Amino acid sequence: MPGHPPLLLTAIVLAGCAAPALDGTAPASMGALPSGARMSPGGYLTILEAPALPFPAEPPPEPQAVDDFARRTSSRDPAVRAKAWEDANGSPAFQTELERLRQVIAREEPDNFVEVRLVRDPAVAAEFWFKREAAQTLARYTSDPRFRPRQGGLNQAELARLQALWVGRSGEGALITTVGVDPFTGTVEMSIAVEEAEFRSAAARRGWVLGPELKLHFPKPRLAAFADPALERYVRLFPRESNAKGIQLLAGSTGRIVLEDGCFRLGSRAAGEQGPLVLFGRDTQLALDRQNYLVVLGEEGAGRYRIGEIGSWPGPNGVEETDPQVQALRRQCGGGPIVNVAEPHSERLFGLPDPAWVADYARAKSLTYREAWGVVIECMERQEGRGRRSIEARDRCIDQFN
Repeated sequence: MPGHPPLLLTAIVLAGCAAPALDGTAPASMGALPSGARMSPGGYLTILEAPALPFPAEPPPEPQAVDDFARRTSSRDPAVRAKAWEDANGSPAFQTELERLRQVIAREEPDNFVEVRLVRDPAVAAEFWFKREAAQTLARYTSDPRFRPRQGGLNQAELARLQALWVGRSGEGALITTVGVDPFTGTVEMSIAVEEAEFRSAAARRGWVLGPELKLHFPKPRLAAFADPALERYVRLFPRESNAKGIQLLAGSTGRIVLEDGCFRLGSRAAGEQGPLVLFGRDTQLALDRQNYLVVLGEEGAGRYRIGEIGSWPGPNGVEETDPQVQALRRQCGGGPIVNVAEPHSERLFGLPDPAWVADYARAKSLTYREAWGVVIECMERQEGRGRRSIEARDRCIDQFN
């Protein structure tokens, strides 16, 4: 399903304020339990089921443009699809010659050849990069003006050494999650699992030189586990990963996350059995929504999942027994398997169409974006009434390019 990673917003919590927050959550009431909850003998909450989160009353922001390339490459007309790919990557003959040249030059010029880069200005062409004497070197292999010489960057041996250095270091202490090296500039781009001060301190202890060629991406400061501190008394622990992820695998899992005597678990399908314990993502928070149900907020600061409803989450996600949060979970809730649900999503809301789909639908049906959103949501509600859920309901009402 198309979409873009959400922006990470810092949630502002006003302690003691009675008004709902802008993200649709509300502060915990000091008098009443969360909706659908009961107090266990141990003094913690149990929530075994909850209704699904409602569809949002307001549509997400309208996209500025619909991806014309994606529309063309998804066309039912084979000729339109082929023309779109040719406009983007060149003709089949161009691609064949490009690949032939690349193989020959990489073999014959291993100390000088850097890499090939496609450009579109406006016609498709290819830049062959060399460390030195770029024009003279390329001229030995082709005079075709669609292939252009460029000078700079790292040869294959230099690139391999730099990659090996930082990929090797990524296994030390789980500090680095992803490594990429740009052969044209020599820039090493890395996603870091911990915040900047912690990483720089750990790097200094290891003797790593953090030079100007490094482009480091640090996670934002971690938000408090509880959007309202009053919720902390209801659970034994809201367990979250200590470090940020670099790559999120996208295989889907579904289930019902419940709260049993203050411990979060997957609901068991067998009577009398407890499901596995649950670990949440680093940037989740626990809050109450406007209907007073216990909800998990995602990194964008809005309610994504209501404890007790059917949910979905990406994965599979690992569980590190050395993680302090996992160790705390063991102390509070015992042994047995743990499932890392990362940032769970309401199964119902997971099926919402991408805003670009709705914008395209609006254009196709001569509607405003808001009108098109309302039509699609009403259709999905009707489909739910017929027993269809989430993506199945959505696909009866809208598809990517209508």
